[in-house]
Amino acid sequence: MEPNELEQEPFKPEITLEDFQKLDLRVCQVVACEEVVKSRNFLKLTVNDGQGERTIMSTIRAYYKPADLIGKKIVVLVNLAPHKFCGEVSEGMLIAVDIPDEDDCKVIFAHEDCPVGQRVS
Repeated sequence: MEPNELEQEPFKPEITLEDFQKLDLRVCQVVACEEVVKSRNFLKLTVNDGQGERTIMSTIRAYYKPADLIGKKIVVLVNLAPHKFCGEVSEGMLIAVDIPDEDDCKVIFAHEDCPVGQRVS
């Protein structure tokens, strides 16, 4: 299917440059990943963000096996307020593309040469 053939949802409201600059996107490396027993959807990722480790809860279990993510570099929104999912605190959000027409989800991986902790702009 050609990209222009996909039904697209409308854009969200316009933001200012200052709004965008509030987002802190960083290259993080997955150091551990496991299925969440209390959920059919969540994976619990432990990532190195360049300053330490943090937990990221993500509903990508149907699309990725934990072993497929360990060692990979991903893009994470690190300054998102913590939120509890399935009894676990998530300290950020990984960036991924949801492809509803194909019932798929693709995590945005950073190039292997990108340093851990590097800001994404």
